[in-house]
This record gives sequence, C-alpha cells and structure tokens, in this order.
Amino acid sequence: MGTGALFGANYIQSVTPHLSLGGEVFWAGQHRKSGVGYAARYNTDKMVATGQVASTGMVALSYVQKVSEKVSLASDLMYNYMSREVSTSIGYDYILRQCRLRGKIDSNGCTSAFLEERLSMGLNFILSAEIDHSKKDYKFGFGLTVGE
Repeated sequence: MGTGALFGANYIQSVTPHLSLGGEVFWAGQHRKSGVGYAARYNTDKMVATGQVASTGMVALSYVQKVSEKVSLASDLMYNYMSREVSTSIGYDYILRQCRLRGKIDSNGCTSAFLEERLSMGLNFILSAEIDHSKKDYKFGFGLTVGE
C-alpha cells in the first residue's frame, strides 16, 4: 500500500539456484489505472542480470559484473514503449580499506558520486554530489550515520 491509494502485490520464486521469476499487480486509485508486471533475475558468483516488463509500457534491464573482490561495474536500460523514452546509465562500486566509492553517469548527462568512509566502528561519514549540466542542477550533501 502506498500514498495516493496505491495498492500492489508481488511474488518472486527461485526456479533454479540461479534463476528467479516473478510478477506483480497494482492499482493506482488516484489515477484509476491498474497494471501487471513480470520480472526475471539470473545470478552467479560474479554477476547479476535482471529484467522487468510491465503493462504500463516500462521495460527495465540491469546488469552488475563483479570485476574483483573490491570493484563492481553496472549498467541499466529503461525503456517505455508507449512514450518511446529511453534512458541508460553505467556505474561503479569501489571498496577500499575504510571507505566505499560509488558513481554513475546516465544518458541525460547527469553524473553522481557517493563516498562513505568508516571513521570508527559504528560511525560513518558520507559525501555525495550530483551534477546535471543540462538542467543547471548541482547538488552536494554530507552526513553521518551512527550505529551500523
């Protein structure tokens, strides 16, 4: 359940040790629309690939490859076959001794980065930034998390 009279249910089942299949139904009462979606996930020790298709026109594909114990690379594709809108992004996740660095760039030219550094046990410092030159939108943030 969600805001705006959004109701939904989903189910996913492992069919084999590496393949999971699922589906969802939803009803958005505020817009008086309903939909059905299907999903698949395939994973191994070094990669995860997912795909989703929904009656709303959305098709989503994602792929994550573990390059080493410390580095992962990812990509995704979002396509709406009703509106013909497409967006893609590529990203990385790099784990250092005391910090984790993540970043991505998308097909709209928006670039983002996220740094999480462990200061001590249970205390992390976070820096994040997002730059979208086309919209002239620049964001920067910082924070602390306590208790992890």
